[in-house]
Amino acid sequence: MLAILAPGIWLSCATPGTPSASSLQVSAVSAAQPLRFDDPARVSRIVSAARALEPSLVKTLEKTRAPGAAIGLVVDGALVYFKAVGVREVVGAGPSGQAGAPATALSVAVDEDTVFRIASMTKSFVSAAALHLRDQGLLSLDDPAEKHLPELRGLRYPTADSPRITVRHLLSHASGLPEDNASADLRMPMSEAAFDEILSHGLTFSTAPGTEFEYANLGFALAGRVVTRVSGVRVQDYVTRELLRPLGMTATVWDGSSVPAVHKAHGYGRKGSAMPAEGIGKYKDDDVPHEEPTLADGAWASIGGLWTSPRDYARWVAFQLAAWPPRDAPEDSGGPVRRASLRETQSLQRFIGIAAGRDPKGELRVYGGGYGMGWGVSANCRFEQVVTHSGGLPGYGSLVVLLPDRGVGVFTMANLTYTGGGRAAMELIEALDDQGLIPKRAQPLSPHLEAARAKVISLLAHFDAVEAARMFDREYESYETFAALETRLAGLRTAHGACTAGAPSSFEAENALRGHARLACERGGIEMVMTLTSDSPARIQSLALKSALPPSPRLVSLAGRARALLADWSGRTAAELFPKADDRKEAKATFAAAAFEHGACGTPKPDLSDGATSATFRLRCERGDLNLTVNLQSASVGSTVSKVDLSPAAGGRRCPR
Repeated sequence: MLAILAPGIWLSCATPGTPSASSLQVSAVSAAQPLRFDDPARVSRIVSAARALEPSLVKTLEKTRAPGAAIGLVVDGALVYFKAVGVREVVGAGPSGQAGAPATALSVAVDEDTVFRIASMTKSFVSAAALHLRDQGLLSLDDPAEKHLPELRGLRYPTADSPRITVRHLLSHASGLPEDNASADLRMPMSEAAFDEILSHGLTFSTAPGTEFEYANLGFALAGRVVTRVSGVRVQDYVTRELLRPLGMTATVWDGSSVPAVHKAHGYGRKGSAMPAEGIGKYKDDDVPHEEPTLADGAWASIGGLWTSPRDYARWVAFQLAAWPPRDAPEDSGGPVRRASLRETQSLQRFIGIAAGRDPKGELRVYGGGYGMGWGVSANCRFEQVVTHSGGLPGYGSLVVLLPDRGVGVFTMANLTYTGGGRAAMELIEALDDQGLIPKRAQPLSPHLEAARAKVISLLAHFDAVEAARMFDREYESYETFAALETRLAGLRTAHGACTAGAPSSFEAENALRGHARLACERGGIEMVMTLTSDSPARIQSLALKSALPPSPRLVSLAGRARALLADWSGRTAAELFPKADDRKEAKATFAAAAFEHGACGTPKPDLSDGATSATFRLRCERGDLNLTVNLQSASVGSTVSKVDLSPAAGGRRCPR
């Protein structure tokens, strides 16, 4: 039942396990369409790139040694790519612990309608059900759990000052109950009476509630019981009625015996007991798989009881992604749970920590994050927002990774104990990212920023102190007087001439109140960075304006020499760029570190410059871009270099090599 918190996709010809274009189109989720990206060729370009990667993906899936495995990619509300390897059932695989006849594969290949058990990926459904009840006013996430589960009222907490367990604690693995992966799997079929018997003796805590993360399946078993008590029906029935059926997930069920035999993926193990305490790697040592016993749908079903098909699960992935970004569209177009509530489940509730390491290629991998509610939430060197979960039970393994700000989700399913195909999932999305095919969704330009840009352009053309007082925050003059601002704008007007807003794409919003734009002027341009206040109407609290004029030949030459130092440190060139010996020593270390982290860099491209004494150039490098800044003491011929600086460019790599 482990959760992967920081794991660290395209049409093809119709072959066994690969749907045709027409069958994939059926997977569009009409009830959960996200705000789409502007590029009309986005999906087709992703499809083309992924098709080229398919041979590698197949090899990665086959390395799991699962009898059958599948991968699916959801983009903009549809399952646009699906690929499967292997079969859903193996002939001759005896029960666990028994010697079976030699295993041979049936001809029934895994396809998009094959039903797997997804284990702990069930938890996102239970969390969504709990928030659905919250949104109806039937519970609060900060309710003590004992309000709905009186059997918890007599608990003896680990310290006198421990808070009572809340519903939020249960959903975010912050209940203070211990990690229980070694025992939880086999408790899933437990009867309600047996569960009552356990609770009647009280519980033992590992930590005080609300202080640490521990992956406690018992917490989700209790959360499922909360849903049952509040709704008046079993959690399984509530999820089915309120979530699965409205989304058209007709192949998704709790009772494995109800899965049609022609679609069911049988679950297998490769060695010994299915208990994870024996070591996940041991399952793969035995060439003869055995069929694992199927755990029944019981009182602990909310920890991992769901069965679903790739086609059905793609609807759930699309539904989750459709919650982003926040927008004005009516809620009734988005599905059975409010978009804000889905975003809440995907947002960090309990921090876990930071992990760092290197992949086989030597690339640094850094992850930080924790748990939301039914979802792992993290950031890494590539992606600022990763929402994920894995699932594992005897006979099955699965993984899902959502990139909400890129409108992309990928999932894998396999019928081998605790084998989820996570490497294939990450291989896919990282390859798409390497090719620039899944950029972040652009932040819409708010009317506040649009109005502020127009006012700045107006002040550039003709300064009006009264209008400036209306535009700027009342505290602005504490940092720059309007007289000084007028002088600054006059200098820019002299250097650039008349300026306009430029192309619509020239304004990049970070959020509704902060962004930067490139103004188009008669001579060059002006880079504008502004932040607005929360007042109504919003006012400008900070304003940076930098020239983008063609740099002088000397600035261009100095930038070229600085770039050469990255590849080969030369004492003569260094002496020209860094006249002081102490500066040269420090610069040599800085340049060596930049070369190591970013690799070889191309010719400097001018970005910002006053034309004579200062310029910032962009260096396109193998592993993320650099900004190179060169400053001179004055505009006079032969002026001394006052500064040469290297820094990672905005939007580049978020981790060093």
